[in-house]
Amino acid sequence: MKISALSLRSVVAAVAIATLLLTASVAGAQSDADTIVAYLEQVRHQTGAPGVSAAVAVDGEIVFSGGTGFAELDNRTPADGATVWNVGSVSKVMASIAIMQLVEQGKVALVDDIRTYVPAFPDKGVPITLGQILTHTSGIRHYRDGEFGPHGLRSMRFFEDFDEAIQHFTDDPLLFEPGELWLYSSHAYNLLQGVVEQTVGFGFEDYMRAYVWEPAGMLSSSFDVPSRVVHRRGHGYARDDDGTIVKSRYEDVSYKYAGGGMLSTVEDLVRMGAAINDGTLLGAEAVAELHAPHIDPVMQYRPDDEPRELPFKQALGWDLPTDVLGRPYISKTGTVRGTRSVLINFPDHGVVVAMQANIAPFPILRHGMAIAQMFLPPVHAR
Repeated sequence: MKISALSLRSVVAAVAIATLLLTASVAGAQSDADTIVAYLEQVRHQTGAPGVSAAVAVDGEIVFSGGTGFAELDNRTPADGATVWNVGSVSKVMASIAIMQLVEQGKVALVDDIRTYVPAFPDKGVPITLGQILTHTSGIRHYRDGEFGPHGLRSMRFFEDFDEAIQHFTDDPLLFEPGELWLYSSHAYNLLQGVVEQTVGFGFEDYMRAYVWEPAGMLSSSFDVPSRVVHRRGHGYARDDDGTIVKSRYEDVSYKYAGGGMLSTVEDLVRMGAAINDGTLLGAEAVAELHAPHIDPVMQYRPDDEPRELPFKQALGWDLPTDVLGRPYISKTGTVRGTRSVLINFPDHGVVVAMQANIAPFPILRHGMAIAQMFLPPVHAR
C-alpha cells in the first residue's frame, strides 16, 4: 500500500504532537511530584518527624505516591507510599464501610440495638443503636486514665477472644442518654467487630480482607497482630521530656481492631477513598447514607460544663468539615503508637489524599489539606 507524501507528513505531525503532549504531561506530573516531595521534606524538618509519606488519587487514579525521611530509625529504612503504618482511628471508617455493606444487604439496620449482635455488652436500660455508635452518640465512654491497670499492662496483652477484649469498659454506666449528645468513643466502635462476626459467621479480619480491602486493591492492609512479620513496616516515635525522639510506648491493639487496630499504607488509603467514590465498595444510596450529616449540629458532652457545638458535621464514622474556600469534604484522622494518619476525600472533585507521619503529636490534617489544595480546581469569584 502506497502512502502519499501528504499523508506521511500528516502522520509524522500527529506523532510529533502526541509525543509533545505526552512529554508535557510527564513533565507536568514530575513537576507536581517534585513539589509534593519538597513540601513533605519541609514538613518533616519543621515538625521533626522521622518520616512522612503521602499519596494522591485523582478520578480514581493514583497520581502521586511517595515519602521523605525514614519509616523506622533502627535501620534508617526510607519512608514511601508503600510503607505500612498503624492508622489508628482511620480504622473506624474501614469498619463503617463493613457495617454499611451489611446494611445494604439487609442483614443489619442502623436502628438495631447493639445487644442484638453483642450480647456480652450488658443491658443499660435503654437501647443503643448501631447508628448511635457510628455517630459517637451512644453515651459509651472513651478512654480514661488507669483503665488498663498498673503500668497499662492490659493494653500490652494480646486478646484472641472478643468478649474478653471489651470487658474493661462494658460494665461502666453510660455518660448520657443515647442520641442526646456527642462524645468520641473508640470503645463504642470496638463493638462493631462483634456486629460483623455475629452477622457473617466468621472473623472480622477475614471479612475486611474479602469484602473491603481486596475489592479496593488494598493488598497491604491488615490487622496489627504482634506475632506477624510485616514487610515494609514503619514505626512510630514520640519525644521524651528533653525533646529527644524515642520509640513510642508499646501497645497491643488487639482490644480495638475496629476502633484503631488496623495497618495500611497511604496508597491503600487513597484506593479505599476512590473505591468508595466509584461504587466499588458500596452502592450510591449506601454511600450517600455513609457520608450524610447524621449529627448537625454536633453538641459535645462535657462532664464538668455545658455542651458545646463543634465546627463540623458528623457522618457515619467520617467528619464533614469544609475547607478554607467553603468546599465540603470528608475526612478521618488517626493516632496510635506514635503515628498520625489522615484520609481526605473531596468526592465532588474526585480528589483523595492520604498522609502519614511517624511522630505524635503532628498536625496531620493541616498538612494533608495543603496537599489536597494542590489538586483541587480554583474557586472562581462570582
